[in-house]
Amino acid sequence: MYAMFSKHRQGLYKKANELCTLCGVDIGIIIFSPTDIPYSFFSPTMESVMDRYRNPNVPQSEHSMMFEAISRARIQQCNMRLDRILDEKESLKEREKVLDEIDRNRQKGWWEQPIEGLSKEQVNQWISWWSSLQEKIKRRMEELSNGAGSSSNLAHGLGLFFLHLF
Repeated sequence: MYAMFSKHRQGLYKKANELCTLCGVDIGIIIFSPTDIPYSFFSPTMESVMDRYRNPNVPQSEHSMMFEAISRARIQQCNMRLDRILDEKESLKEREKVLDEIDRNRQKGWWEQPIEGLSKEQVNQWISWWSSLQEKIKRRMEELSNGAGSSSNLAHGLGLFFLHLF
């Protein structure tokens, strides 16, 4: 029951925010959960909405009007930022769809296939490639050992590490 309340509360807040944004109205909502926990939504501020509700015929003070204007400007900035972020998110989703489609339709290289699916020839290619890589790493480690004093310990350690891998 609480999950349903929470879901509908968020939906109510969203609709209230849209009403404020699209129509420029002030709004205040106070609701109680099934466990009697109060939740509220006010725009632009609780004080301004409550003051207008309690005293509908009293003009707002200059201070209140300025504070509301600042609050409205901040809300508008946040909404504009949210719109930009949501647009960017949508753009990224579309890009991801395109890239996924490209990846699905492209021809996969043998190195991208599961090892269990490799043919004998492909396994031999892998072995050759790894052996070549091992030799290149070994030569580079020797170069580093011969050419650099302080990095020789690092080079020796990395060389041993890679030699043990193969």
